[in-house]
Amino acid sequence: MKKTNLIILLVVLLGGATYMGYLSQIGTPATAAPVSAPSELPDFTLNDINGKATSIHEVAGEKPTLFIYFNSTCHLCQEELGELSKRIEEFKDYSIILTTVQPLDEMIDFATGLGIKEKNNVHFLLDTNMEVASFLQIRSVPSIYCYDADKQLVAEYVGITKIDLLLEKLGG
Repeated sequence: MKKTNLIILLVVLLGGATYMGYLSQIGTPATAAPVSAPSELPDFTLNDINGKATSIHEVAGEKPTLFIYFNSTCHLCQEELGELSKRIEEFKDYSIILTTVQPLDEMIDFATGLGIKEKNNVHFLLDTNMEVASFLQIRSVPSIYCYDADKQLVAEYVGITKIDLLLEKLGG
């Protein structure tokens, strides 16, 4: 009986330690994923928040570009974009393109809530037909891509990523 209790106790302790290790990883910054996205910023034409057909390359211009594929109901996306919006002034020299497949009214509500909808360098684009999602092979959100001024991929992340790391990659 004591031997059985000891085995059960060891299994519970080992399981608990494993679970605690897992919990400690939740919310940690994402690490750079192996670069698997196409090496150049895609140039699809998508509707912006006002319903205007807009080229991704056109809104990126000749600036380093932060491209984020998100879903406003995703708590990780809410956290990531909330942190980004708090430090939006630090991104004034970069283009920011936020893309989703969500209905337009949900995207507008989310953009309004972030308080960055009216920033000249921030562009919300709707990927209605999931063209960009398919092209980039989006598997999880937020999916974050940093491109240089030549529209070449510098870094790719999935999940919550430290704002300082994004600024570092964009400033390259």
